[in-house]
Amino acid sequence: MTLVTGLVLATSATVHAQDKIPWTHGGPLLPDSSNFVTASLLIASPGEAIYSTYGHSTIRMECPTHNLDYCFSFEEEADMGGFIKFFTGKTDAHMVAVPTAKFLADFKKEGREVKQYILNLTTHEEQELWRLLDNDYVDEEVRHFNLLQNNCSSVSLMAIENVVVDETIDFNGWPDEFKMNNGKVFRIMTKSSPWLEFISITLGGTESDAYWEQEQRAAPALLTKVIKKAEIVDANGNRRPMINGEKQIFPLKNSFKASPITPMWVFGLLLLVVVLITLAQLKWKLKWLGRVLDVLLMALVTAAGLFLIYTSFVSGLFGTHWNWYLIPFNPLPLIIWLIWRKRKGFFKVYLFYTAVLVLFILATPLSEQLDLPHQLITATLAVRCLYNYYDGKRNAATAAQSKTKKKNHKNKK
Repeated sequence: MTLVTGLVLATSATVHAQDKIPWTHGGPLLPDSSNFVTASLLIASPGEAIYSTYGHSTIRMECPTHNLDYCFSFEEEADMGGFIKFFTGKTDAHMVAVPTAKFLADFKKEGREVKQYILNLTTHEEQELWRLLDNDYVDEEVRHFNLLQNNCSSVSLMAIENVVVDETIDFNGWPDEFKMNNGKVFRIMTKSSPWLEFISITLGGTESDAYWEQEQRAAPALLTKVIKKAEIVDANGNRRPMINGEKQIFPLKNSFKASPITPMWVFGLLLLVVVLITLAQLKWKLKWLGRVLDVLLMALVTAAGLFLIYTSFVSGLFGTHWNWYLIPFNPLPLIIWLIWRKRKGFFKVYLFYTAVLVLFILATPLSEQLDLPHQLITATLAVRCLYNYYDGKRNAATAAQSKTKKKNHKNKK
């Protein structure tokens, strides 16, 4: 009997490190072949690295008869080039087949918990799942990783759904987290990493207020709740649990804590520094210091705006959408400043932009994407815009007074 049609590598396996990762169903082949193949879903707890904050899901396939034990994991490029591609939505990703003991070694080393949930599939469905995963492994067409459809949990869950023959999976109502909008789900999944939460919300745009398909956002942290309630329903309406047992492969030894240097802390400090510099300018007229600060902030706004335009409308990391943070962060202020800064009354532009920024801050409750850490940056920009309006108005008044004095002096002569 041929189990694997595409994975030539698997047939070369000779030794299974049973002393490290035991068989789920070992022993001789049973008469009904129920232990011929075992398919399981492995879920790992979050790791310390920012890219492992969500945790990880993978499918384990075992065949003790042929000494095969592999984890099929949906992986993306892990080098620096892959990390950069991640934000452009161009990260290559596909199923990778790795011997289970080798695949789980890093999780054990990092002290991460790994739990195994045995799938209650028929023997034919288990073989079909293995065949599907093999074909994905050797498929030359590489997917692009994104947080909307192609991630480790969604790909694994949909692979399982695709192999239930003449059956369906009834999830019996999704957990409460799946009734929330995407933004709230992002926050739940990234609660141990404030910076990943900040990045996810920044790039999420209006998708933060949307509701994606449930399977597409079944992150590892939430997937356990889903599969424990799910049932497989056959053509006659008979039901059986989707999960037929669970076991802990590795216990949790390291519970990773969030860094104390959070976005709230960093951008709160930035706002404080900018306020202090602005007050110093009001008292001592330190023009050079204000100019340096404004140049840095303008560079930040422009760079962030260009990045958001790309990720929102080109890369598709979270899908193509409008991003509310394009209001405070965009290249338009720099363009306007370069073209019209020498025009009379240009300082009034600062007052208009200050009003826009203040209204944007007041709109925070209207969207899940808008939150305090981001609005601290908006407030920082508003402080500088208000000062530049005041300084421009003061300079215009001084120039007008000087002009009036010269005119009066000339008339007296």
